[in-house]
Amino acid sequence: MTKKTYRIKNRFRFYTFLLVLTIILALIFMFFLQNSAKANKKIDYNTIIVKSGDTLWDIAKSENFNIDIREYIYQIRKINNLSDANLIPGQSLILPVIE
Repeated sequence: MTKKTYRIKNRFRFYTFLLVLTIILALIFMFFLQNSAKANKKIDYNTIIVKSGDTLWDIAKSENFNIDIREYIYQIRKINNLSDANLIPGQSLILPVIE
C-alpha cells in the first residue's frame, strides 16, 4: 500500500479557506460563550401580593422595564407556574427584576 500525498494546487484558495474556517469557529465560540454568561447571570426577584382588580398586564406595565410586556408576562407565568392569566386577590407572585 502506498502512502497518498496531498499537494496544495492553489495556495490562495487554501489560505482563504483556513481564514474563513477560523472566523466561523471563532463566531461559534463567542456565541456559546455569550450564552453561557447569560445563563450564569444571577436574577433578582420581587414578591408582590395580588390586590383585587390586578391583572398580569397591569403588574408588568407598572414594573417599567425596557422589555416587551408580553415577554415579561410570559416570564411571570413561567416562574409562578400559572396556567392562565387569572389572578386571585391575596395570591403571592414572584416577579423577576430585569436590569
